[in-house]
Parts: sequence; structure tokens; C-alpha cells
Amino acid sequence: MIYDALAAIDSIDVVKPGEIPDDVFALDTPIVLRGLVSHWPAVATEEADIARLSEYLSKFWTKRPVTAYVAPAEANGRFGYNEAFNGFNFQAGSASLEELVQRLKDEELSPNGRSIYVGSTPVDEWLPGFRDANPLSVPGDPLVNFWMGNQTTVSAHYDFPSNIACVVQGRRRFTLFPTEQVNNLYIGPIDRTPSGQPISLVDFDAPDFDCYPRFKEALQHGQTALLEPGDAIFIPSMWWHHVKALADCNLLVNYWWLDNAAYMGSPFTALMHAVMSIRNLPSGQRDAWQALFEHYVFKAEEGSVEHIPDHAQGCLGELREDDVRRLRAELINRLNQ
Repeated sequence: MIYDALAAIDSIDVVKPGEIPDDVFALDTPIVLRGLVSHWPAVATEEADIARLSEYLSKFWTKRPVTAYVAPAEANGRFGYNEAFNGFNFQAGSASLEELVQRLKDEELSPNGRSIYVGSTPVDEWLPGFRDANPLSVPGDPLVNFWMGNQTTVSAHYDFPSNIACVVQGRRRFTLFPTEQVNNLYIGPIDRTPSGQPISLVDFDAPDFDCYPRFKEALQHGQTALLEPGDAIFIPSMWWHHVKALADCNLLVNYWWLDNAAYMGSPFTALMHAVMSIRNLPSGQRDAWQALFEHYVFKAEEGSVEHIPDHAQGCLGELREDDVRRLRAELINRLNQ
């Protein structure tokens, strides 16, 4: 296993469960928060128990079905692409809480059990009242989701929002890499992904170094931690994270938030447009556009617009919500030409 050779993610023991130390939000590196949600009634500190989890969630469940993903036994819990790379190795369907729990029980008893995964489901829509019963103080207005299933693996991916992920039932191993390791993680297609985010094609449990030799370099920069029920982890924006659920029944609740206004949109849209319009230009032209991006975007704070009067800076100046909406409308018109 590669995990034994990785550095441990820094961790602290939370003094007051439910309260995240203020300095955590200023970090640009991950940290494990031991015991952060140990006060939650939902947390099962004993062995993962499907019946207990079902009984507790039934207090809040709206009867609304969730989207569940099922992978065959040969996938070994790892959700991703099929061998032909023309589709995925799992199927999607809807299930009520009762159906989901029954499927988890069935697979637990099966010698060749399938993997079941419910991901990124909004807590307030499916489990209203859960957050009041299981409080956590997170600044702003975070998006709160739950993730449920059996022994499953989410391949390494990044998220634009910053993240606090809380283990409610079961144990999970998190393995993280800084953003700049993208070239060593062998990322798959960015416009056809299993669940919205580009993923690493490397099987962390059995890495093929002949196919993915640069992954050895990534491991020199990787960090890992095993989280118990009641523990949480802070994952900064854009850090690659691989998540392995280790129990036959597990639940995780996470909090996503942005450090800029949501109306600004996702930088991923800009990346996709750049791939389309810049990537295949001659190298000299790409270099020229790289210089413009450095000037106007990545090093804009270094005196790129001070020579222009404030009222004339346009999109280079301070952008308010109505400015952004006008700019987006203009971009849409240009894209449609």
C-alpha cells in the first residue's frame, strides 16, 4: 500500500466540539480536526451499523429518493471509467431510504458484493432538521451535502470550494496532493467525467508505475490521514483529494464554501474556453496569450491597471454583481457568434 509511505496530514484535537478554530480558515494546507463533530447525535462511535444509521436518518428524511450509483464487484469499490473508456463502470438509479438501506444490507451479506455510493446530496433538501440537530459553525452560507454508501473509493479530484468534511459513521482515508501535482496524477478527460470533476486515472491501491511513472513523484508530495467517526478534515480549495470509505455502511457530511461571490462563476468555465481557443494555437501565440493572462489575471495586483482612471477601467476594475451579469451576457453573445 502506498499510504504507509506518505506523510501524515497535520492534525489537532478540537477543544470545543462544533467550533472550528478561526485560524483554520486562513490555512492553505489541509488539517485534520480530531473530534470536531464528536458531539453530534448522528455520530456512531461504535462499529458502523446500517440499522442504527437508518433509524436515525429516518427522523429527517423527506421520502424524496436519492440518486445512487452501483458498481459491480470487479470494480473493487472504485468508481470511474470502463475499460473501453467510452463510458463508466457504474450505473445510476434512484432509491428511497428504505431501498438504499436494504441494498446496503444485501451487499454486506453477499460474497461478491457490489459497491453503492450516494454522493453530494443536499442535506437541507433531503434531511431537513439534520443541521439543527447536528450543529457546526461554518462562516458564510456553506453548501452542505451528505455522502453515503459502503466500501467505495472516490478517485483523486479537486473542488473549487474550500471544504470541511465530517465523518459521521464508518472510517475514511483521505489522501491529498497540492494543486501543482496535476502533471503527476494522470488526470482523465475534463469534459466527460464520472461525477462532474476530472479524476486521476491511477488506482491508488495498486498503482501501475509502468503506465503512470510520474505518480512516483506525486507520492513525494502526498499526505494522508485516517479519520474516525467524529473527526473532520479541512481541504483547501483546489487540493487534489482521494477518499476511501472503509466500512460496509458509512456517512459523511461536508461543507463547501467559496471565498468569492457565487455570481462570479466558476474558473473552470474559463479553463474550458481556454482549452478550446488557445491550446491549439502555434507556440508563439500561446506564449503571447500566456503573457496577457499573467498581466491581466495572475499578476494583476502588480500595477497592471493603475494608469487607467477608475471610471474607465471597465472589467479590469472592481466588479459588482450587475457588472458581472452584463459581462456574462456579453460573453454569451460572443460565444454565440
